[in-house]
Amino acid sequence: MADVNIILKIPSTKVTKALEGFLKIYPNVETMNDPKWIEKEGEEAPQVAKYTNKQWAVEQIRRLVVRDIGRGHQMIANEIGNVPPDDGMVTSS
Repeated sequence: MADVNIILKIPSTKVTKALEGFLKIYPNVETMNDPKWIEKEGEEAPQVAKYTNKQWAVEQIRRLVVRDIGRGHQMIANEIGNVPPDDGMVTSS
């Protein structure tokens, strides 16, 4: 099967409003060490944002899709694993 690309488009007039709502639910708070930092004895590198807001939205949507695919597979596995009870397996005298 060929790769599948999924493209989402937000009109330019709605990007600010869409990002505002998205970031309220999924704040862009992941950080990393500042790559421009020059190491100094006894000092820790300052933290900078790991993602721009656009990169964060794409990454978060990717994570949501991966999570939901996994949840769906778990549901399938649970359904397959359910064995209906056999009421006739044990009888009383």
